[in-house]
Amino acid sequence: MKRTTGIGVIIMLVVFPALALGGMVLMDEEMEFEGVTGQVGMTVNMSMNLTASTIAWGDSDGFGTYTTAAWLIYNGVTLPTIALSNVVVDVGTGGGVSYVALETTGNIITGNLTIQSIIVGSSATSTTQSLGELRIAGMAVSFGTIRISGHANP
Repeated sequence: MKRTTGIGVIIMLVVFPALALGGMVLMDEEMEFEGVTGQVGMTVNMSMNLTASTIAWGDSDGFGTYTTAAWLIYNGVTLPTIALSNVVVDVGTGGGVSYVALETTGNIITGNLTIQSIIVGSSATSTTQSLGELRIAGMAVSFGTIRISGHANP
């Protein structure tokens, strides 16, 4: 019984694909694609939010007569939203130069940039010697078209 079932499965694996291909025919490009149009390129959509509780930059040997390590610390960092909506990426040649083109019609960066405190201290976790805070509200950055090309004579 097991042998009969195994042979039946093998026959189906050989016969069914052949039957499926039996109805396929070669296409005549002129006749089949005559009315077909399309556009080459791609569209990119992406959104990103970034928050960092602390960003710190340290100098281990100081400067001049200040030879002890010190840090510049940004606490409570919130960056604006970066959103790529309907960014069209395409390539083309014009005037003998080939380009990659990036094009968008909306804002790519929107929102607020906030750094709750800017601190100078002796360690990456210092909380004294605050220089204040930074807030930039209502940011909006956009671009129309960016063209990228290679050098003509590298």
